[in-house]
Parts: sequence; structure tokens; C-alpha cells
Amino acid sequence: MKPILYRCPDSKHEALASLAKAEGLSMQQLFDHWVTQAVTERQAEARFHRLAAQGNPARGRRLLAEIQRRMTR
Repeated sequence: MKPILYRCPDSKHEALASLAKAEGLSMQQLFDHWVTQAVTERQAEARFHRLAAQGNPARGRRLLAEIQRRMTR
């Protein structure tokens, strides 16, 4: 595991420590949660764009229309 040094003003550090405590997490766990979320969102967006490039727009519109039709019943 590699460390990442994050420097911030004391006031921000206190706010982060307070947030971590309120969430029942350590600072390490809080940052790990944020990093995991950011990486996951980035990977999901990349996957979406890859699949969209391979997709069939006409089929997609038909599926969306079918979903909308079922939801309005």
C-alpha cells in the first residue's frame, strides 16, 4: 500500500476529523470511501461510453419507449 500525503489548513483538518467522527469512520476510512467512489464513478462512466459507442440507437429508443409505456400504465 502506498501513502498519499494530503496537506490542508488546520481548520479543514478539524472539519474532516469531525465529519469522520460523525460518520463513525477513521480519517483513513473516510478518504478511502471518497477515493473508491471517485474511481468507481470514473470506471462506470468509461464503461458507459464504451458500450454507447457499440450500441444501437434505434434499439435503445425502442427500449426507452417500452419502459415509459410500462411506467404509465
